[in-house]
Amino acid sequence: EIGLGAGDVAKEIEDMPEAERARAWRIVEEHERDAETNQELQEGAKPLLERCRADNIRVGLITRNVKRSVDSLCSKFGLSFDHVITREFEHIKPHPAPILHMLAPWRIAPVNTIMVGDYIHDIDCGKAAGTTTCFYLNPGCRDFSDHADFTVSSMQELETILWT
Repeated sequence: EIGLGAGDVAKEIEDMPEAERARAWRIVEEHERDAETNQELQEGAKPLLERCRADNIRVGLITRNVKRSVDSLCSKFGLSFDHVITREFEHIKPHPAPILHMLAPWRIAPVNTIMVGDYIHDIDCGKAAGTTTCFYLNPGCRDFSDHADFTVSSMQELETILWT
């Protein structure tokens, strides 16, 4: 719909002239609103987040979606995060700034952090920031396992990594 190639959608949109950029982001946001209707949590995600909270493990969310989408997700599934960074932030993944910005007030070193994500931008963001990385392999999606320190295909596998 936007007329882009197969590259990084956000980067290509940001390189557009301002009028085209506004139109492109409107199209992306329409798709994000549609996705909110059909979104589902990965099985075991909520219990894993609850265990993190019970064990005083801070959990942040870094997304290339807008804040409204995150608010919808949290409301729909009763989730909360210690910090959320959306694409309204100055830099987006794969830039390391979102992770570093999140960790600074917590006084947590990147080396003591794990970045979990299901796309190469997540892994590249974590690597650039100096974190351990974990690729979440969704069925039928592109596999970026060879770029990450760990790969999981379930929240149960992720829980095993975090508490082992």
